[in-house]
Order: sequence, then C-alpha cells, then structure tokens
Amino acid sequence: MALEKLEKHELFGLLNPKEMETLSNASAVATLKKGDRVYTAGNPASHFFLLLKGRVQLRRPTAAGHSLIVEDLTEGSIFGVSALTGTDRYLLTAECVEDSEVLRIEAKVLREILDQNPRVGYATQQRISRIFFNRCVDAMERLAAVAQALSLARG
Repeated sequence: MALEKLEKHELFGLLNPKEMETLSNASAVATLKKGDRVYTAGNPASHFFLLLKGRVQLRRPTAAGHSLIVEDLTEGSIFGVSALTGTDRYLLTAECVEDSEVLRIEAKVLREILDQNPRVGYATQQRISRIFFNRCVDAMERLAAVAQALSLARG
C-alpha cells in the first residue's frame, strides 16, 4: 500500500523501482483522529510525512503558550521536512483537524537514497525548497493581512 501511495506523488517520481521499494519498506500508513498530533515542535525529527486523507495544520508554538497556524494541509501535502533538512528537531507541531491518514516515511532511509543518487537528490531538494518557499510566501501574506486589519482597527 505504501508503494502505491509513493508512486503517485510527484516528489518521488524520479526514484527508480529499487529506490521506491526501499522507501516503501521504510514507510507505514498511520490512521489518526481529529485532535491527534502527528508530531510536536521540539521532538526529534525522524520521519517525513505525506498526507493521504484528511486535514493537518502546522502550528508554531509561541512563548505565551498559544500557537500560530502556519499552514493548513490537505491531501497530497508533504510535511515534517525538518527531518530531511539536517534539523534534528521538528520546528512546528502537526495536528489533525479532521480524521486523517498519513504515510510515515523514515527520513534516514530517504536521505540515504538521495545521497546515493545526487541527481535525484538535487531535484527532490529543489521540489522541497519550492514547497517551503510557497509556504513562506503564503505565511507572509497572511501576516500582512493581519497587520493591516490590526492597523485599521486601531485607526
């Protein structure tokens, strides 16, 4: 089942059949309920995730004990990318806002595959960078809208 899910995702399209099988063997589907956390900010970043079904929010905890919604993810989204970028801890909390299914992928195995095939590794990192860049731009636009709303409310 994991192999089928991986083969359908654009991020893994450059992997050869042997690499795809290796990655599939290092993956498992997890079924989660609304309110369950996939991971919490500060936990060791050991897995990378593909949202198969449902909705997951990425949140950044604040010093005041609140959390800011960074991204609202839907089917097909990847997350937990800290595990691939050399960061040893997750920077965000991933929480299910609907009953969800995620494919849990061992990051160490994916990193080894990408290290062994630099062409594929580079292309995959480009795709991940594009996803992060788009998330960053979206977050900045949402923050600008909040700042403008606060400014109008005060003025």
